[in-house]
Amino acid sequence: MLLVAAIAAASLVVAGCTPAPPPPTEIPHTGPDARTHWELRHRLLDTRGLSVVGQQIDHGGESTTVRLTDAATNVSEDCFVALSVPGQGGPDNKVGERVATTYEGRPAVRSGAGAEADYLMWRLEDDSWVEVSCAGLDSRTSIERVAAAVDLEPTPIMIPFDVGLPDGYAPAEIVVDLDRPSGRVYVGRLGRRPWSPEAELDLAYGAPELSSDPPGEPTTLAGRPARVDDTSTSPAVWVQEQGRWVYAGVTASDTGPYPNRRSELPAIRAIAESFTFAEDLTDPSTWLAADGVFG
Repeated sequence: MLLVAAIAAASLVVAGCTPAPPPPTEIPHTGPDARTHWELRHRLLDTRGLSVVGQQIDHGGESTTVRLTDAATNVSEDCFVALSVPGQGGPDNKVGERVATTYEGRPAVRSGAGAEADYLMWRLEDDSWVEVSCAGLDSRTSIERVAAAVDLEPTPIMIPFDVGLPDGYAPAEIVVDLDRPSGRVYVGRLGRRPWSPEAELDLAYGAPELSSDPPGEPTTLAGRPARVDDTSTSPAVWVQEQGRWVYAGVTASDTGPYPNRRSELPAIRAIAESFTFAEDLTDPSTWLAADGVFG
């Protein structure tokens, strides 16, 4: 009888007095704050033999890819300029010797023995870091040429379309290739991190891996020819504009896992229906300032 009573009492405790689950653990804020201003903080001055071929911006910083061409030999070399957000970047993760120096009166670091590539980086007053590096070996002269062209002035990053994002979504990264030309906007859902969304959707024009004859069911969206692919692991919508296909779909890992993401198709479709486009998709000078699209 004592055992039965004890079991009954325990049952009453479990049934009526189950302790509340602990509150969810907050993710510590270890990364940069969410970006709300989608404009570059730097540009490259017009310089003979130097051309801008690409730009990138995300929540941690921004970069510009430039091509240096020797007028005498017509040999080209690619370099990049990167600018971190305040409190990010710096030489701590660089391999090899880090040689302390100055650049235009600012604290700076150059690559030394054992470095993976030549670089020059200098720290700004707001604790941002500017880095210049080039692909060629023994590229210090090229680095000096590019560094001399860096101008810390607000500069728009242009994208080929305007787009409306559903509630709960925000840009995660913008990448443009001015050689191709092509433009991509990666989009994430707010709340996955307290400071910035991860790239979960991919909106792209001109990406080489996108088929000229995309899969999916033919339809019409917002008056444009379209294809809707409801594949469970990689749902996507293509819309045709100016004789070219523009893509809206999920970002997926090359190695898995491959979850069913068909539930994201309504958001993807809404994004595809919201597209409006630059006057000439093949001419980046007609593209739209990202800060105006997402401002």
